[in-house]
Amino acid sequence: MASGRTDSASSYFRFTYTYIHMIICLILFGLLLQGSPVFAQQGGCEVKVANLSGSYSGGCKNGLAHGKGIAQGTDRYEGQFMKGLPDGKGTYTWSNGNYYKGQWKEGKREGQGQLVKGDTVVNGFWRDDVYLGEKVIQPYKIIRTMSYLHYSFTKVNKSDNNIRLRFLRGGVENADMDDVDLIYSSGTEYHSSSFIGIQNPEFPIDIKVNFRASNNFHTSEHDVIFEFTINEPGTWDVAISY
Repeated sequence: MASGRTDSASSYFRFTYTYIHMIICLILFGLLLQGSPVFAQQGGCEVKVANLSGSYSGGCKNGLAHGKGIAQGTDRYEGQFMKGLPDGKGTYTWSNGNYYKGQWKEGKREGQGQLVKGDTVVNGFWRDDVYLGEKVIQPYKIIRTMSYLHYSFTKVNKSDNNIRLRFLRGGVENADMDDVDLIYSSGTEYHSSSFIGIQNPEFPIDIKVNFRASNNFHTSEHDVIFEFTINEPGTWDVAISY
């Protein structure tokens, strides 16, 4: 009788082990079908950088390098990928031996990193693959304000250099304001019905705006001063609500 119980217990454990193993295999197969990161070779996983197209091993999702991986072409990259591009922390080594170690975003250097070119070492911050310097430079900086006001800075695009100043009161443009004086360090001033513009500025650009505004009851006037610097090139929309 003891032998029969032992055989039954043994069969039960073998069945349980086989069942659990089958469930694990089905789960892994399901994750693969859903495109969850799994490890794959270059043949089924694309790296969307021409100089890295060759061999690849690492995470893969929807046919693209995703997660941690290593790509080797004429250049080499080891680190994080997203949608086939370096994204996150990683080290990119060019064919001449120079390398960059740091943050990436959508295949470009973005954030803090270190660039080594022969005997030269450059530490600092990058944005959109362009070196900014050893310290983070804010896109704009407020120098001085006088009288109560709200303001907003919106970068419209990167391709053109232009600055548009809009003046608002209760959603109405250019209401109850006089003696507008604009002082700026570069560029050419122009006017439209809805804003004052500065075209072809050189960045960083210093701007100081002075004007007089009436209160809501038109019983008194006050001086408004708004002084700021824009460091980052592009087309900027600056809204001043007073």
